[in-house]
Amino acid sequence: MDFQNFTEKITHNDILKMEDACPGCHHIQLIDGQLFIVQRSNAFNYQTRSRSIKTMLKHVTDTFTTIGNFEMFIHLQDAVFLKSPELDRVKHKVPVFGLTKTYSKIKRSLHPDGIVLIPCFTLWFFTAPYIGRWRNVVENLPKKADKIKWEDRIGKVVWRGARNGGRSWLTRIGEQRNNSLLDIEFMDWKPGNHSQIYTDNFKTIYQNCEYKYLLHQEGSTYSNRLKYLLLCGSPVIYANFYGWQEYWYHLLKHDYNVLEFKAKGNEILFKNITEEISKDDNKAKHIGRNGRNLVQKYLNEQAIMCYFRNILIEYSKLFAYKPVRHPNAIDIDDFLVGYSS
Repeated sequence: MDFQNFTEKITHNDILKMEDACPGCHHIQLIDGQLFIVQRSNAFNYQTRSRSIKTMLKHVTDTFTTIGNFEMFIHLQDAVFLKSPELDRVKHKVPVFGLTKTYSKIKRSLHPDGIVLIPCFTLWFFTAPYIGRWRNVVENLPKKADKIKWEDRIGKVVWRGARNGGRSWLTRIGEQRNNSLLDIEFMDWKPGNHSQIYTDNFKTIYQNCEYKYLLHQEGSTYSNRLKYLLLCGSPVIYANFYGWQEYWYHLLKHDYNVLEFKAKGNEILFKNITEEISKDDNKAKHIGRNGRNLVQKYLNEQAIMCYFRNILIEYSKLFAYKPVRHPNAIDIDDFLVGYSS
């Protein structure tokens, strides 16, 4: 749990301070088992992020009725930050719950010790092409992947992704076409011959499973694709240059369930790691199998709900007062049926 940095009891005044400090946060209350959403005009949302997280929260609080009262602030952008750089650097008594954090030096973010990680919105539902509900992906993706025998999978390292974050160096190596082992390219979110959404070299999550070796690159911050790739059962080379982490990344073990590559700029080392795994089928299959097992064991819906429950139980213990319904709060059910955005 991430609460070792929060040892003081939280008062209502502390909540008011964070409410002001994080205008982009979603303000949530749980009072006597009832979940409320405090309507805020500046709370960040993109596609289904807000709805997915709040639906997940409702599922947790409806299932586990012993969670204590609390008020929480959830930040749904790709990096957590408050309304000023000065506030980002200050230690706060109230945590911000976020999707990712890093201890690397970056341009702007709340200090990672002030962030408590919660499950990514994609672990409920994701609008990206051919994905949808996470629990269906966990069930169906391995079955579809297993229809492709190892010896029939394409013997290349594959990656497709957008032109954001620190992806240029590694992608450039693939796009030079100097190494037949690499199938690494940028794709663009613009109409191609086959889609009005993306260019023709786009690959679905299921098409990634046609390859023996998969590459995962961070985006502007984290990239939520890693869990999908692991389900393919092929070994994943994880280009971890900036240390962005989700709540479950501590389970990743180099040479056991993933191949971690941190040496940005070292083209020789990248060539070595790809060539070595391509020459050792037993190791490749072992790592791929362990990566899939990790996701199936720790990122199934029951495990996710239990983690979220434990986070909320520990958080509720920090409160020195019983929250009172905020004047702008609405019932979670009213939010979900569309009476509020």
